[in-house]
Amino acid sequence: MAHLNPVANIAPAPNFLVAGPCTNASGSWSCANPCLSASLTWPSFTDAPACNDYVLRAIDHARAVEGLAPMTLPSTWYSLTTTEQLFVVTNLERVARGLRPYRGLNATLSAAAQRAAASRADPALARGFAVATTQGVPAWGAAWSGGFSVLAADYMWMYEDGWGGSVAATSNVACTSPSAHGCWGHRDELLGYDPGYNPGVGLDATNVVVGAGFARVRSSSSFTVLLERPAGALPPMTFTWAKNVAPYL
Repeated sequence: MAHLNPVANIAPAPNFLVAGPCTNASGSWSCANPCLSASLTWPSFTDAPACNDYVLRAIDHARAVEGLAPMTLPSTWYSLTTTEQLFVVTNLERVARGLRPYRGLNATLSAAAQRAAASRADPALARGFAVATTQGVPAWGAAWSGGFSVLAADYMWMYEDGWGGSVAATSNVACTSPSAHGCWGHRDELLGYDPGYNPGVGLDATNVVVGAGFARVRSSSSFTVLLERPAGALPPMTFTWAKNVAPYL
């Protein structure tokens, strides 16, 4: 079924969270992991193609474990803003599982997501946005991640969001035990259904709009996604799947 979670975290292969073997030539380092700089430092943020390709290899490995096809980025990926990329990758994970894509980015939701990103926190319901209800509660979901790239954040949300064997080895702070409700919560929220907390926007929802936020806070990046199903007609959107993404896949 589309909303089933992995039975356990899928270790990234290749592991983009470690440097791997490194060599030094004339004071300049080169590592198996191209996300590191020549001075062996992690970027606070990167959208470099070599790093993205490395993380994509890990995403594709994890997808293969789930029986899914590799992720194909739109040909316009490198012309998109970071927040547009967050919207795109959220939908790429959704449609890979047979779910309808979310419709587009909305300015009101993105403003709320941006405030949350600056605070390194999950977004709250956007003020001034009329949200529909599901099972008597607001139809919405949200997720936050730190990290150094949009694709790395996607991996942690979708494939490393469960129990890691101990609290220290678990990146999802809401996953405090193997049976905690928060385990796989980011993945559930982004796909549209989170039984641990609320029914979300609905797996089969067709009119969901999105807000996305990005900020550099201290030594890492802060990424947020906010999903809400409007209580009525679709609101204005600044960027849509149908116009700005689908033709370039």
